[in-house]
Amino acid sequence: MATCPKCGAEVKEDDKFCPYCGTSLAAKTRAEERHAQERDVCFGEAERRKDYSGLVSFGLFLLIVGIVFVANANIVSDFGLWVEQLTSEKHLLRPPPELITGATLFFGLIGLSNFFVAGIRYMIDRARRRVLSDVLSGIALVSFSYLIHLYGIQALTWQMVLAIEVIACGLLVIAYSAIRYLF
Repeated sequence: MATCPKCGAEVKEDDKFCPYCGTSLAAKTRAEERHAQERDVCFGEAERRKDYSGLVSFGLFLLIVGIVFVANANIVSDFGLWVEQLTSEKHLLRPPPELITGATLFFGLIGLSNFFVAGIRYMIDRARRRVLSDVLSGIALVSFSYLIHLYGIQALTWQMVLAIEVIACGLLVIAYSAIRYLF
C-alpha cells in the first residue's frame, strides 16, 4: 500500500487518483522530481549530511579579522576617534587612511575566502548553486575592496563607490538568475 501525498490516506499502488481527496497519484516527471530534490536540499528538508564548509568559512572569517588587527593594531581606537569626529562635526568626514586600508584588506580577504570556500564546496559535493553564489559574492566583495582602494587614493568619491558597487551587485544578481535558469 502507498499513501496519498496530499491527505496521507492509504491508497492502492495502481490507483491513479486518491479515492478520498481526488489528488492525482501519477508518477512525477523527472523535472518535478529534480525540482523537489533541489527544494529539499535548499530548504533543509532532505536528509542532512554533515557540511563543514560553514565552519571553514567561520574559521577564515576569524583569521581575516586577526590579520586586519595585526595590520593595524589601533583600528578600534581609530574607528572610535573617527566616529567622535563625525558626531561633533555633524557632517560626513573622510575616514583616516588606516581605516580605509583596513576596510580594503578586510573586504578583499573576505572575497578571496569566498572563492576558497566555493572550491571546497565544489570538491566535496558539487553543490553548484552554493558554489555559484560563493563565487559571485566573492566577486562583489573583491570589487568592493578595489573600489575602497580607489576611494583611499582619492580616485573616487564615496558616492561613486556606492553607486558602482550597487550596479555591480545588480549585475551579479542578474547573472546568477540567468545562469541558474540556463543550467
